[in-house]
Amino acid sequence: MGRKAPYTLVGSILLLVGAAACRQTPVQPCSTPAGAAQGLSRIPLGASPFDSAFRAAGAEFAVPPAVLAGVGWAETRWQMIQGGEELPGLAPAFGVMALRGGALERGAALARVSVEAARRDPVANIRAAAALLDAYAREASIDRTRLAEWGPVIWRYSGLERSDARSAYAREVDRTFDRPALAPLIGTGPCPPTGGGGGAPDYAPAVWRPSPNFDQRAGDSTGVIHMLIIHTCESNYVSCWSWLVNPAAQASAHYVVNEDGTEISQLVREANRAWHIAALYDCTLNRRHECWRNGVQSNHFTVGIEHAGFASQSSFPPSQLEASAALACNITRTHAIPRDWQHIVGHGQLQPADRTDPGPNWPWISYLHRVQAICGEVVIDDSAQFNDTLVAVATVPAGWAASDTTPDFYGGGYRWASTQPAATDAAVFSFRLTAAEPRTIDVRWTSGANRSPVATYAVVTSAGDTVAVVSQDQRSGGGTWHTLGTWTFPAGWNRVALERRGAVGPVVVADAVRARR
Repeated sequence: MGRKAPYTLVGSILLLVGAAACRQTPVQPCSTPAGAAQGLSRIPLGASPFDSAFRAAGAEFAVPPAVLAGVGWAETRWQMIQGGEELPGLAPAFGVMALRGGALERGAALARVSVEAARRDPVANIRAAAALLDAYAREASIDRTRLAEWGPVIWRYSGLERSDARSAYAREVDRTFDRPALAPLIGTGPCPPTGGGGGAPDYAPAVWRPSPNFDQRAGDSTGVIHMLIIHTCESNYVSCWSWLVNPAAQASAHYVVNEDGTEISQLVREANRAWHIAALYDCTLNRRHECWRNGVQSNHFTVGIEHAGFASQSSFPPSQLEASAALACNITRTHAIPRDWQHIVGHGQLQPADRTDPGPNWPWISYLHRVQAICGEVVIDDSAQFNDTLVAVATVPAGWAASDTTPDFYGGGYRWASTQPAATDAAVFSFRLTAAEPRTIDVRWTSGANRSPVATYAVVTSAGDTVAVVSQDQRSGGGTWHTLGTWTFPAGWNRVALERRGAVGPVVVADAVRARR
């Protein structure tokens, strides 16, 4: 029947946690749940950039290199991170091993490196973590040759107190043990966690982990859910949700998405006010959108989505972004939130004084387009940098001026042109379909007294057939979508052209076009 599986860290830890923890986070057979991200592989994860440092530090401080690698994977996914401050009450984390506060200082001292080196240099950071684990192992008087005894040492390093959180953290550490580079030290462990539904009230695929850190939204218009705020936890997933359900945190979010997109925790009902942003709303930070909200506490009208990870990390896993985009689509559908740049925003954008998350490497263009696509939309902006050019292209002639003077434009601004009787240079918004299907076409503009009352849109199929010519009054209704109609379009590049032909005087505004199911 094959070789007997060796004793593994996660199995040992689960035994130590006891029956209560097993009821909280039972071990499931290996399977891929419906809706889980495909391609999640435990055997093997492959070499990290730091395997030689794990081996060297492990030999120096008598810590199994696979334990160092496992902790580094669980904490940062083997990325060098540089301290953010997303979770109130927790010191910022640094380096591959996410060393924080007093642990960072003690580890640096034990490894005989400066605190700054332990923050910035990966080798020094790994040595400091190894020295700290060595000290914890000595203080616990463990038998280092028995893997089972490393569990409490790793728990102490993690800082986690809840048994279910410790079990989940142990699983993440254990996922690295089958890598060829370090496998001879450990062996094969049980399956990784598969996530799956957990009875969350607002999003069925999520696990319900209720936090006490919430209150009620305002009963007036300021309490109407209107916006999503994207965060990074500045920690690993388990540390993030376990801290945000702790009353001592005095902070929370509605959701937390794990590193691989295989699990989402809901912590606060969407109808309630989570405590995820400290800033009062300032419309100048959000393209002058809805300035009547200025001075309102931003938690009143927002839903917060935390993501395991760090604002300083170089990239985000596609599976995490996909899971987040599906969640964001669901929230925007439920609450009729527009899927645009004024309504899906970053924490750092609205609280720039002391927050940067989700950081400079969050892929805003592709992320927003993915949210739209999951919700059945293709949006074409007048500015090329805001488009997914595989499905959306705008062609705006040189005679159209660029501006961002009037608020509530879709992307980075809008284009405008005065009407002329003989003008032929239309602004064209094209969208690509892979198969024939019905689509509803919406358009938006920025309004003003000088706008045309009969701005003319021609709807043209990829076959060159004009299916409709529709006029819109652009003097009012700016910053919202207006429906031209619904038609069945063939596969290929279909288009909507905003013409500037007309009586001399008025202005037409080309801002964005949407094709939705």
